[in-house]
Amino acid sequence: MKKLIMILALAALFLFGCQDENSIVEPVNNQVQQSQNGPHWLTFPADQQSSVEQLFYLSKYINGSTGGGFYFYGNMSKEIYVQGELDVPAGAYEGTKKMGVTLNSESVTADFSPSPTTFNKPILYSIEYYGVDLSGINPNKIDFYYIDGNGNLVKAKYSSIKVDVSTGFLAVYDAQLPHFSRYGFVN
Repeated sequence: MKKLIMILALAALFLFGCQDENSIVEPVNNQVQQSQNGPHWLTFPADQQSSVEQLFYLSKYINGSTGGGFYFYGNMSKEIYVQGELDVPAGAYEGTKKMGVTLNSESVTADFSPSPTTFNKPILYSIEYYGVDLSGINPNKIDFYYIDGNGNLVKAKYSSIKVDVSTGFLAVYDAQLPHFSRYGFVN
């Protein structure tokens, strides 16, 4: 009898543990639906990429009722320096959560955690990249997007974007994050 219960429990675990989940707040959907003419994630040139993907991670416990946030800064590679801020307004969610951001070292994107998480009020995110090789990039075509629950790239709301190809400066200010997923620059 114990063997039968064990086999049924393992079968149930296998069956339910191997199902695909698709949620609007999943952190990363690797099968992003991008059209030939649509936006694509902006990537770092190969010589500016780190040999370790997603090398930059920072987190902090924040009470959603009172709000809070954190600043972060550092080198992503020998050439690229980054600084940013995550601002959680009071009433964004209930309780305390460990909020985290992981910067990707291959594309100019960030993944946020915990996921799945949606917010009563959007969280604000600002980031500045210095020293990015933007040669061959049309600064007028750079924008800031996120991945929705269907794997589509959707334009995010933000205060402003700044791009300076000559100095390698790329920034977005006060991007609104209504939920956690992947956010980043597209061209």
